[in-house]
Amino acid sequence: MRRTILAAALFMALPCTVAAQSVTLYGVADVHISHFRHDDGSITGMGSGGLGGSRFGMRGEEKLTDRLDAIFVLEGGFNINNGTSAQGGRLFGRRAFVGLRSKDYGTLIAGRLQGLGYEFSGAYDPMMFAPGSVIGSLTGESRRPWMYNPLADPARMDNAVLYKTPKFNGFQLAYQHGFRAAPNDAAPRSKSYDLAAITYEEGPVSLTYAFGRSTGTTYTSAATMSQTEHAFGVRYEIPWATLFGTYQIRKTDGYGGKDTAWQVGARVPVSEAGRIHLAYGQSTNDTPVTTDDTADWGLRSWAVGYVHSLSKRTSLYAYFKQLDNRGNARQTIFPPGGLPAPSRLGDKVTAVGIGMQHRF
Repeated sequence: MRRTILAAALFMALPCTVAAQSVTLYGVADVHISHFRHDDGSITGMGSGGLGGSRFGMRGEEKLTDRLDAIFVLEGGFNINNGTSAQGGRLFGRRAFVGLRSKDYGTLIAGRLQGLGYEFSGAYDPMMFAPGSVIGSLTGESRRPWMYNPLADPARMDNAVLYKTPKFNGFQLAYQHGFRAAPNDAAPRSKSYDLAAITYEEGPVSLTYAFGRSTGTTYTSAATMSQTEHAFGVRYEIPWATLFGTYQIRKTDGYGGKDTAWQVGARVPVSEAGRIHLAYGQSTNDTPVTTDDTADWGLRSWAVGYVHSLSKRTSLYAYFKQLDNRGNARQTIFPPGGLPAPSRLGDKVTAVGIGMQHRF
């Protein structure tokens, strides 16, 4: 159950005086059983975070003035099926930041952030199933993830600062910078990033144009070159459904072609407690995914899911997704918990699962 307590009580062991401040403890417990298959074999197992990543976190705010608050979030992911930490064993691997929120000037936060790429994908993903996400396969499960993707770094970004303006007539601007980590770190952490987005949200309509630019490091492969991205997203609510669409373009310095990814989908309520999720999309890569890959890396994916709410906090769900590898692509579904990449070109990968999620 969600509880709000005083920060002084939470941190009473600290040898300092803490001003009255509200802190909310929250989390998600999500477990699923899924079956993954391609021509090399199949596997059935239990995983964590099918509908949403399992996590435990705390967020707080202190009112500095009537129009200015200090805010923070510390959020760690965990694997509920075995009790281990997610995000490579980080204590607060999902996000950790502190900042200021002003009614007049907007919000400024700094730390490890679920940044503009993560927010874009979450806002315009009709599936919202980690292993069942079409946009996740097209842009996040690749060995060279996009800046605007829902699953992999740099969607979550270390050493980052993010500023958002207040909303004005439905419009909001945002800018994010990710500082470069140690030069010998593997991409994407060795890069620095600049992302910007403008969003219009009013009534049933949500529209976003987003831009991203990464700086290169060693320039020895597509993954270490500078890249530029453009992302367009739309969400529209009609009486019987919510419709979604995205289109993304990526250009890598030193390569003549471009990479594209697009998807369309819908969420359709079928009862007061149930809704169907649908998505279809494709991606093409004119640049190599890694140094040992050729170009012409293409994917096609479709998915369907169902969510049934037992209460405001507890849901049951089921999903099916198919991923078709085209050209030189050899990609799998949900690499952390699924199968290794297929050995054959043109292989189809499928995933089907059921699960339960509880939010507290």
